Amino acid sequence: MANPITRKYIVLSLWLSLAISILVHFSSLFDEFVSSTFTQQMAVRFFINALLELSITFTISFILFWINFYILKPLQSNKKINWINFILAFAVSFGAVLLLSHYLFALKKSFLPKVDIPRSGNLFITKDFFLALVVIICIYVIRLIFQNQKDKLEIQSLKIENLQRQFDALKNQVSPHFLFNSLSSLKTLINESPAVAQEYLNHLSSVLRYTLQANENRLVSLSDELQFVESYFFLIKLRFTKNINLVQSISNELLAYKVPPLALQILLENAIRHNEISKRNSLEISITTTSSQTLIVSNTINKKMTAEPGAGVGLANLSNQYRILGDRDIAIRKEDQKFIVEIPLLA
Repeated sequence: MANPITRKYIVLSLWLSLAISILVHFSSLFDEFVSSTFTQQMAVRFFINALLELSITFTISFILFWINFYILKPLQSNKKINWINFILAFAVSFGAVLLLSHYLFALKKSFLPKVDIPRSGNLFITKDFFLALVVIICIYVIRLIFQNQKDKLEIQSLKIENLQRQFDALKNQVSPHFLFNSLSSLKTLINESPAVAQEYLNHLSSVLRYTLQANENRLVSLSDELQFVESYFFLIKLRFTKNINLVQSISNELLAYKVPPLALQILLENAIRHNEISKRNSLEISITTTSSQTLIVSNTINKKMTAEPGAGVGLANLSNQYRILGDRDIAIRKEDQKFIVEIPLLA
């Protein structure tokens, strides 16, 4: 659906119509002014006629901008150029100029014959062609400027999403409660199993480093994301022991494909946050790929009695990232007591 016409477009059309009307008539009016010897009466006639011709061309130009807003749709979000629309727009514009020019200049001649200065028919057709062409070019430039601004806004929006995602993830991972549990676990492991403590410390360091660097790239390889998941899930597994499990089935051919950084962390965290994890109800999570370049993250459903704050925010942010990155979206569904999220792998 086309965007509605805006006040900014109307104001821009008025200014461009004024510039075009001056451009179209400047040469002929200047030559006539320089080459003619005017009496006072002839000078008045010349200036009134010039003002009328500029007004007529201004009106025609503005009408063309209005018509072509609905044909070329310069404010519509569409990066592809439809040349059929441009050809149609020029044909309609040229026809409209010929028609409007004929009748408006005929009205001028009928009502103000004393100030009318006869023009060559060929000159009129040339100017009509030029007028239609210039309006089409101006609208094309408006379209390019709009698309460029939209791309910049999308990039800025993506940066904001990345910063928000980084902040949310970092807030969860370095909260006092998280650090207290991590350090307590590390202290216990140092006394009981120094080798595991060293491994735990390495994974914790990897998680924090990856999170801090998450906003530096718009996309990361699936291979890098899975390495991060390995460290992240190691910390989670130590907390819930046998009550949580992660199964991966990843095609090696898809490891070079891209995903937004921390995408899998959002999905794992979503599963952990909204489900009970206990000996009675263990949480089973799987990460698999498909032949259609899609990553599927699913988990068993054992909903908590009390929902935690922020439900759905992570998935909504991830969905917005995908729409900005590649005009694609994630898919969310429930089936057979499983919560399933499908995210596209980007080339």
